[in-house]
Amino acid sequence: MNETIIQKQLQKADVVINLKTLWDEKKISFKDGIFNFNKQLVNVLVKMNDNKQLIYFSGIDSDAKEYSKRSEMIFRSENYIQKYLSNSIIIKPGVIIGGGDRFMKALLPLFKISFFIPLFGSGKAKFQPVFIDDISIAVNKIIMESLMGKHTFELVGPEIFTYKDFYDYLAVCLDCKRVLVPIPLWFVKIGVSILEKTPICPINSEQLKLFERDNVSSNRHKKFSDLSIEPQNISEKIKKIIGKNN
Repeated sequence: MNETIIQKQLQKADVVINLKTLWDEKKISFKDGIFNFNKQLVNVLVKMNDNKQLIYFSGIDSDAKEYSKRSEMIFRSENYIQKYLSNSIIIKPGVIIGGGDRFMKALLPLFKISFFIPLFGSGKAKFQPVFIDDISIAVNKIIMESLMGKHTFELVGPEIFTYKDFYDYLAVCLDCKRVLVPIPLWFVKIGVSILEKTPICPINSEQLKLFERDNVSSNRHKKFSDLSIEPQNISEKIKKIIGKNN
């Protein structure tokens, strides 16, 4: 990252939003692509010394720094941001649904063409998806109300699903019968480790980790209610998304 160019661009900004993330290390390491990038960005903002607000998009599982190299680098980035910037917002969203998200974009075609649907692991891991419009409303409110200081928000929807329940719900919305086929995670990991070396891997090791553990709110941070926002019912939003795609 060229600091001179970045500083020139940031001079025109009132708020800096970092949505940049990394899911594999094919082109750059997690340390360079996540932590060093954020460290450099923070250092530029500190040098500018005009108290610009940084809004950093993290994840609700990033506190588990021992969980993976990616999680560790996100965790370190959060700490660095909060240590050196007095005006920073950490956004920890659940799995985002809507706006052509990768999650639904990958699942819906599979449900339409295959009677058998692979279920990684037992399917009992839980997640708490959130609608993309609610995230946009929250960020807009943070900016428009000039929320100052250091804040961390966990932004999740009102419903918690297991992956099995979620897949079953998709089948109901599509009005089709599908058979879920559990595949042991150890077996999937072997396949993914091989496919990751090719350009056709549909899922990588970091994404696979989402199926291993719960991805729900920790209730340790601020939430939608602190912004006077009520997140929308994700089941209803999924029905509408599927209706538009059918």
